[in-house]
Amino acid sequence: MDVARLAGRELTVLWLVVMTAVVFPVPAARLQERHSFAGVWNANLSKSRLHENHQFKSAKLKFEIADDVVTITFSGTNMAGKEESGTRKVHPDGKEHPVVEAPGLIEMTKWVGTHRLETTIWKGGEVHGQSLYEVSSDEKTLTATLKGVDGKGRPFEQVIVFERE
Repeated sequence: MDVARLAGRELTVLWLVVMTAVVFPVPAARLQERHSFAGVWNANLSKSRLHENHQFKSAKLKFEIADDVVTITFSGTNMAGKEESGTRKVHPDGKEHPVVEAPGLIEMTKWVGTHRLETTIWKGGEVHGQSLYEVSSDEKTLTATLKGVDGKGRPFEQVIVFERE
């Protein structure tokens, strides 16, 4: 077979691969399924170590992963039996970003490999909080280690163990 025919055949195969990607793109939901964090996680309180001032009856996290943003939706029941929920978006690019929900605070979030997400929050050079989310190698457990200062100025630290739903 001559080189021109071989080159033409390789270009045809390359064209088919590119067109398949354009015509049949992988849905975003399928891409998220491949990320170790993506999905819903339920707190296992018996395996968790909660701070005395930060107790709750139940908690659930949902992670949605995009190229430049991680959306974390939380829901649960506090100790008074009241349902609480909210959503946070973080940019895991290792750069400083203002905390929209708390003017004056700055945060920096970064991936450390594929199974670890770290965030540090500070104001005026003083660290106000740190969170470390780490997914186990079998991707069945998510451990959240949270430290900081609460709304009343008291320091706290807790470890919450979540299991994949």
